[in-house]
Amino acid sequence: MNEMENYVAIIIIAFLSGAILGVLIYRLVKGDGGRSKRVEQQMDDLQQKHTRYQAQVSDHFVQTAQLFNRLNDDYREIHNHLAKGATELCSEDNANNLLNLATQAPDAPVIDHHDDISEIEDMYAEPPRDYAPKSNNDKGTLSEAFGLKDKEEDKEKNKDA
Repeated sequence: MNEMENYVAIIIIAFLSGAILGVLIYRLVKGDGGRSKRVEQQMDDLQQKHTRYQAQVSDHFVQTAQLFNRLNDDYREIHNHLAKGATELCSEDNANNLLNLATQAPDAPVIDHHDDISEIEDMYAEPPRDYAPKSNNDKGTLSEAFGLKDKEEDKEKNKDA
């Protein structure tokens, strides 16, 4: 019996460990399913928000287009009102002149800067040079030899003195 008791004990231990292992695996699998459901729910929420945002943008541009159309209609109405007033209140010649001015695009003055630039270039052909030599024989301040005295010049000056 002793041997039989050992077999029964092994079977009971194996059954309990299998049951515990099964419960753990079930919870792990079920827990992942819950996470995937949450991720799917978040994706659906984001998709709905995106769809609402697209609808808002579309509505915004439709309303903007309607407002521009209304603005154009108001502008046309103002123009017609002014034209009617000009024909009723002004003499025929003045009304025709005003109507012609209203239909023509304003002439932008043509500015030719080329003449101005050439005139400035003639006045100031060369920028002032602070480094220019005082005479043709002198060296300018940007010369490599500026400020350096030659040994020969020193000898000549010493001879003259």
